[in-house]
Amino acid sequence: MWLVVVDTTQIQPYIFGSNRLRENVGASYLVDAATRTWAFDAVREAVKDAAPGKTNIEPGNMLRDDAPDARIENGRLNAEVLYAGGGNFVVLFDDENRAKAFQSALSRRVLEEAPGLQLVIAHQEMNWREDVLSKKLNEVFHLLTKQKRKRTWSAPLLGLSVTAACRSTGLPATGLALGIGGEPGYLASDEILAKVAIARPQHGETSEADRRLQKTIPLAAAYRYPADFDDMGATTGEYSHIAVVHADGNNMGQRFREIGKECTTARQNRELVLKLRAYSIKVEDAAKQALKATLDKLVVSIIDENGEKVIVHQLSRNRSIQIKLKKGKNGHYLPFRPIVFGGDDVTFVCDGRLGLSLAIAYMREFEQQTAGLGKDGGNLTACAGVAIIKSHYPFARAYTLAEELTRSAKSYRKKKEIAGSCLDWHFALSGLGGSIKEIRNREYKVGEEDWLTVRPVTLDDNPEQGQHAWPVVWRGIKAFQKEDWVDRRNKIKALRDALREGAEAVKRFRTAFNNTDPLPTVMSEMQDWPLSGWQSHYCGYFDAIELVDWFIPLKGEADATLAT
Repeated sequence: MWLVVVDTTQIQPYIFGSNRLRENVGASYLVDAATRTWAFDAVREAVKDAAPGKTNIEPGNMLRDDAPDARIENGRLNAEVLYAGGGNFVVLFDDENRAKAFQSALSRRVLEEAPGLQLVIAHQEMNWREDVLSKKLNEVFHLLTKQKRKRTWSAPLLGLSVTAACRSTGLPATGLALGIGGEPGYLASDEILAKVAIARPQHGETSEADRRLQKTIPLAAAYRYPADFDDMGATTGEYSHIAVVHADGNNMGQRFREIGKECTTARQNRELVLKLRAYSIKVEDAAKQALKATLDKLVVSIIDENGEKVIVHQLSRNRSIQIKLKKGKNGHYLPFRPIVFGGDDVTFVCDGRLGLSLAIAYMREFEQQTAGLGKDGGNLTACAGVAIIKSHYPFARAYTLAEELTRSAKSYRKKKEIAGSCLDWHFALSGLGGSIKEIRNREYKVGEEDWLTVRPVTLDDNPEQGQHAWPVVWRGIKAFQKEDWVDRRNKIKALRDALREGAEAVKRFRTAFNNTDPLPTVMSEMQDWPLSGWQSHYCGYFDAIELVDWFIPLKGEADATLAT
């Protein structure tokens, strides 16, 4: 019997290396297909000449439940898919030749239909009655990691004689990719042509990528998913920013290892298969339901106004934050598009003013949907990073920043031993480089040990460091979005400048602008904040002031879950 594991590598540059949303969307589809649909097809191809030539794959690529005729160890199957999820595909074959046939069929299809995608496959022989499956899985995943590290990267042929370069990859162009929304066609390599073919509607029909997304997260007939960043809700001459949101489940690898520790003998191999498969499916379904519930909350926040569909957050009688949905041929484009989904990690893009509220909504839904799947029957949690950028900011850099912010939130959560979800965000509105740690040391540090920001924050109240909590920031946003602040732009600007200078400058600000009245109370334990803006080396208001013009709460969230 042979155990085979499939994975992909260099995914970040493959999916996020372009500033064209349709290319990112097409790349995500191809990555998912390689470790899911195409892998299922390759399993069927590998056993088609066998007797009995059976697998546990049902129509629609569903995995059959445990039954006497659905087990590889009793000779009723020639191949059994253990699970497909989280970017991995794990399958058992009863014969080495069939395992090799599977690898050959899948590799060929990836080479032909997803140029540029790097596939990594590892396999190892096992004896079902003697070997412990959990140990074998660890060995094969370790072998997979070694193959990734030792992999010799192929150098693409950069063209002979006179060639034209692809606009997205710089590789030799092999064709012309058709533009959308009035954009002219552009020179493209095989890799880009494959991505665009998946993401671009053909003959007026829905694209393959949209059909996959609609099947997973269906939309009402009045709405469409955007295929271009300019369809996200940008307002010409006024506002053109998007948010890249990356969310990842906490301690998922640990949960799978814990399941493995429950089955430590060869006699428990079948039990392990069932537990891994069931857990993988439940987590994937929960993440999809969380994303769907987040989308539903966004749609509920849309209103009709003078024949237009808009999302409005009224700040005062004179000011509001408004997103006007762009109208296409078959409906209005939502200012939201999932790019990577189908597992516990999710990446989506949206209008910049919705980045934080959608990230928070997703994490809360993820917690609810995974009830019973966590340690000791609790729920699972997640961490998220939100990078708010100009719409034509290098997208690969934006995703890297969102991922780094997620790691920042995870690192804080681990360091402080926090049980719940955590969040971090950053406005990348200039070309300043460096890691998020370097940026904050340069831009958010006052003196030797004082910080303008309280990020990262916990999603709910923080038991370890009370100021590092989203409810604290949210109370500040609500206070500064009230009429007596939001309609006085000079007042807010003066406070922001005073906070940068320190506590004495804030006291002078209160005398000049606030009639010595204290600043809003956002945390009762921090009694110095309303008087000087600072306490215990942290500023209580800078994060909220940054978000005054950028944060739109979803309908029903403003005074409920966002403000717990």
